[in-house]
Amino acid sequence: MTRRRDVLAGLGASLALPSSALGFGSPTRVDMCELDLGSGTLSRPNAWKRLLYEVEGTTSVECEERNVRLPPDDPELFQHPFCILLGNDGFTQPNPAATEQLERYLQYGGFLLIDDVTASAKGPFDQAVRALVRRLFPTRQLGRLPTDHSVYRTFFLLKRPLGRLDRFDYLEGVTVGNVTPVIYCRNDLSGALDRGGDGRPVHSCVPGGEHQRREALKLGINLVMYSLTANYKKDQAHVRALMREGRLE
Repeated sequence: MTRRRDVLAGLGASLALPSSALGFGSPTRVDMCELDLGSGTLSRPNAWKRLLYEVEGTTSVECEERNVRLPPDDPELFQHPFCILLGNDGFTQPNPAATEQLERYLQYGGFLLIDDVTASAKGPFDQAVRALVRRLFPTRQLGRLPTDHSVYRTFFLLKRPLGRLDRFDYLEGVTVGNVTPVIYCRNDLSGALDRGGDGRPVHSCVPGGEHQRREALKLGINLVMYSLTANYKKDQAHVRALMREGRLE
């Protein structure tokens, strides 16, 4: 089974990234990277630090309880196999160079979790997300993930994706071949995980309270495990062309 971090490490070498980027952090420990697209996108570092703490305590995965925030055109992006885009409003679409790098990041093993903290049906963040996905995957679109998708059973067996809220009983994603490099949660997963400086939860989980928070944590752990273990096609040299043409199945 191919680990995404191994794929990204090979890509970083092929791109001849600066030595400072290649030496950032430990290549064997998992951390989180929030994408910074400016106004409309948010940062909740304590949510991801909490998740990493729980991942390391629950699984055999070694984690670095660290969160970084980068624009999509930063070469250091390739040092972080798990990225998050979370927000509460519309955001400006990245420029062509940033879009191309994010596209390449996903094609070569990177994983992107999108988290809508508003949990609204058709809010401005949701509209901006769908526009971004159309740019990244011209021949594909976000769709509901089936209930037997691997993300629901990579570690815990889950029936539905819960976050701070319980409004959408499904996750959405973009599936390419046998993997889903982008998963979209619309129930504010980060809101359920977020902690204050005193270690207490920042937000109440509605309507299920602490049980719902525990289920949201399980979803977070599953997402991390899925991001590390999903297989990519072995022939990476042709991934971009195949994705653009819609022929990677």
